[in-house]
Amino acid sequence: MRKLKGIVCANITPMDASGAVDFESLKRLINHMADTGIHAVYPCGTNGEGILLSMQEHHGVTDVVVEANAGRMAAYIQCACTGWEDTMENVSYACKSGADGVGVMTPIFYKIDDEAMVEYYRQVCRTAGDKPVYLYNIASHTNNDISVKAFAQIVDENPNVMGMKYSNKDIQRIQDYMRTPKTRKPDVLIGADSYILSALAAGCAGEVSGPACVFPKWYVGAYESFMAGDMEKALEYQNKVVAVTRTLKAVPAIPGIKAMLKLQGVIAHDTCRRPFRTLRAEEYKVLDAVLNTYAKD
Repeated sequence: MRKLKGIVCANITPMDASGAVDFESLKRLINHMADTGIHAVYPCGTNGEGILLSMQEHHGVTDVVVEANAGRMAAYIQCACTGWEDTMENVSYACKSGADGVGVMTPIFYKIDDEAMVEYYRQVCRTAGDKPVYLYNIASHTNNDISVKAFAQIVDENPNVMGMKYSNKDIQRIQDYMRTPKTRKPDVLIGADSYILSALAAGCAGEVSGPACVFPKWYVGAYESFMAGDMEKALEYQNKVVAVTRTLKAVPAIPGIKAMLKLQGVIAHDTCRRPFRTLRAEEYKVLDAVLNTYAKD
């Protein structure tokens, strides 16, 4: 069993000029990530515009990622979409595709309680069979937070739950997630780029990032330096990540990642699905400056 650890890239979904999924660029992106040391790939999530993909597109991305990766990185497919049945179909498809496992975001928009949350992930785990499952908590986007109590129950009742991707910077909550289940200690991966070292020091298994595929030297460097005990080097890389994260706040996140990958020659187009907009000229200048800094490092 391959678990999620290290620097996990929540990769974008490349699209051509018309907005159709660009599978050839996706293959190049997977090769780029594997070649630059990314530890795991996590498509069809927030950065992958997952809920804007059709079921056919979602399954197509799954197939291409698994085939192009060829086992080089751990490959987990984010499967949640707006409908319960469609989510379960995505889980079933991903688990049969050869992926290492699945990540599943909470239900979105409609607020649910702990009982409903536990039942939702109980069904995810049944559908996944013996494949590993990671919960995905991004309450700022979904309107549903996974409580510590609910998470502990989900872990204790479902042996194939390996842990959670937590897109928040609350280190105390992360520690509560890891220590509260009674049967075992689950893994937690943080989804906040400026907190890589803080999360690792707190016991996290790694970090999930969209920009990691643009700046792999800094992200992978922070993780691997930490694991090697070289805290001075790890902090140097972390500071570079913090600086670039602050600079990129001036640019819409997903369009910015796509634009930088295009500028690096990894993907052919930087098209996003609506409601995303086209970047302005001054925003491309910000991205150019960031990439020039990275190239000189």
